[in-house]
Amino acid sequence: MKLQLDTSRKEVVQSVEMVSEDEMNLKPTDTTWSISQVLEHLYKTEKEITKAIHYTLTLPEQEPLPDKPIALTLDRTFKIKAKNSIVPSEKKMNKQQLLTDLESSRKELFTLIDSIPNDIDLTTRGFIHPAFKTLSLKQWIEFIGYHERRHLEQIHEIKDAVRKRNTSAQSKS
Repeated sequence: MKLQLDTSRKEVVQSVEMVSEDEMNLKPTDTTWSISQVLEHLYKTEKEITKAIHYTLTLPEQEPLPDKPIALTLDRTFKIKAKNSIVPSEKKMNKQQLLTDLESSRKELFTLIDSIPNDIDLTTRGFIHPAFKTLSLKQWIEFIGYHERRHLEQIHEIKDAVRKRNTSAQSKS
């Protein structure tokens, strides 16, 4: 589980290594997010899920929950409106601060995962996902990796759009 999360996070970080501060905050259109906003959304989402997992671990066990098709998260034609608490702000953000925030939220998640006793069955507790309904804690942890990979594709699309726009603007001047 942690390996998948490590892999997806490394890919996200690598995808923005060569992106300038200005490019980080450019939105391809008025209705899309900037790369900074995507990173802020990933941070807020991971923090919120970690907090919910922590709370849910205090609840009694129930019957094991069935696996849901969370791999659908990778299908970007499958749209899910982000709830207000995880929607990014409109303000300009610093790339290094966003990367530090992501590192911090991942440490919190891994500390929580490492604190869960081996005899706890993560399929016997869960909470609601807006699209998949009740997901087990096991699937919530897996979802974080899928969610990051979904937004990794978005980051690549934003980079391409921003660079095309910059190239087009330079050729016109």
